[in-house]
Amino acid sequence: MYPNAQPTTPASGALDQLWLGAKHFFAGLNLLFRQRQLLWLSLVPLMLTVVMLVVLAAFFAWVVGGLLVGIATFLAGLAGQPKGVSPELALTLQAWSFLLGLFFASTFYLPLARVLLAPFSETLCRKTHELTHSGTRYQSSLGWARAMWEGLKLVALQLAVLLVGLVISFGLPVIGQLFLMLLTMVLCGMDYLDVPLAARGLPLRAKLGLLWRHKLLACGFAAAGYVLLYIPLVNILSLPVGVIGATLLTDQWPEQQ
Repeated sequence: MYPNAQPTTPASGALDQLWLGAKHFFAGLNLLFRQRQLLWLSLVPLMLTVVMLVVLAAFFAWVVGGLLVGIATFLAGLAGQPKGVSPELALTLQAWSFLLGLFFASTFYLPLARVLLAPFSETLCRKTHELTHSGTRYQSSLGWARAMWEGLKLVALQLAVLLVGLVISFGLPVIGQLFLMLLTMVLCGMDYLDVPLAARGLPLRAKLGLLWRHKLLACGFAAAGYVLLYIPLVNILSLPVGVIGATLLTDQWPEQQ
């Protein structure tokens, strides 16, 4: 347990705990702009996030846009237009493919960021802990390779759980889709909350145990992150804000030996 870390005070009800978890996410936004050190540390992952989103969207546009142009050319040939599609139509299809790819990239980039940007996320997490705990550092001192390995383990677990959720959603038309959305929201929150727990040096089993013991707080936090992820431009801030907020929240969860 850390010197200034205190257990989270149990809220009077489930809704209170959900709201308290959501408030911790937005507390990360407040702290990000109040602490210049955190803002500077966030610039690198922010720039890499933008590059990652653009590259993923461009790749999607190249594949899907090219496929759509090919289909349109084929249909134009069947309709007796040997010149194929016009340059304007081809450009429109590519542009819409890019926007669609940007949407999907914004949805699925978090698992990639959890692995590829793990060193930056953990550095931001450790600095947040130091600033909010009078310079006290986490007792563990893991390298960048270990940070990426912890992220990879989490993503592998998430993919397995998501695959099960997809199977269930196909069997239950309406309820299954709702279940899949809630499952995706929870997994989104885990991407953030796993960073400070991994920085403590906790193994995967211990991390999952802590998340389960504080499941309502974690779900409230995850819901805030999930909503922010779908707001254009604002979602770029979701990674540093989520990591800072997750650190503020999980620092109140002492490990049970």
